[in-house]
Amino acid sequence: MTAPERAPLGAALALLLTLISLTGPLSPVVMATFVALLTVLLGIAWPGLLELRSAVGTAVVMAGTGIAGAVIVSAPSDRIAPMTGIVMACAVGVFASFVHQMLRRDRRDLTASLTGTVAGVFAAGVAACWVLAQAQAAAEGRAALVSAIAAGLAATLLINATALPAGLRFVLSAGAGAGVTAALASALLVVSLPLAIGLGLVVAIGGSCAHLLAGSSLVAREPVPSLAVAVVPVATIGVVAHLAVMLLP
Repeated sequence: MTAPERAPLGAALALLLTLISLTGPLSPVVMATFVALLTVLLGIAWPGLLELRSAVGTAVVMAGTGIAGAVIVSAPSDRIAPMTGIVMACAVGVFASFVHQMLRRDRRDLTASLTGTVAGVFAAGVAACWVLAQAQAAAEGRAALVSAIAAGLAATLLINATALPAGLRFVLSAGAGAGVTAALASALLVVSLPLAIGLGLVVAIGGSCAHLLAGSSLVAREPVPSLAVAVVPVATIGVVAHLAVMLLP
């Protein structure tokens, strides 16, 4: 998979998020299922991207964290707040990362393997913020806000697929993503234009930076690691979606 082929996969995943956000009352459950599958894919690809040893253990820890976060958020209880559930899932994932490294027979590169696994745990864990954002938005009748964010992210990652010079590609992708997000948010939810533009810029620049950072690995163009390059920006922008649903009027 070449570098330009990574971004369309990320754009396709973001487009799926857009469609899922429009599925009505079932959208939180559908979103949780999608996020769980997304974190499984991330867990499979992440060890190859960072060239970590004991790839199977890292994949299990990451996927378990992501699935646990999605399940906890989609099935809230009176005892555990959804955001607290995400934090708990990440904390357990960090603990499992240490246990995984302690049980390894191959003692080489322990520090690199541990830090890489912990980073992957948080990338997988925060993906559950999409579920949290969708549940709250659907309850308040503002699911279009999640749709606008996901569509803007899709536009950003799609522009990143072009063969333009890196600097120009970043500017155009940020502009396209910000424009799509702002246009949809202001048109569908009557969000003030300055707020909509600010939200669009955060989504587009955050998605582009996450894509560029993950894609900077030496093995990022190989087939399996390139999957992580596509998934990382989609997973992490869930934090922005959650904050937008919480803070925007």
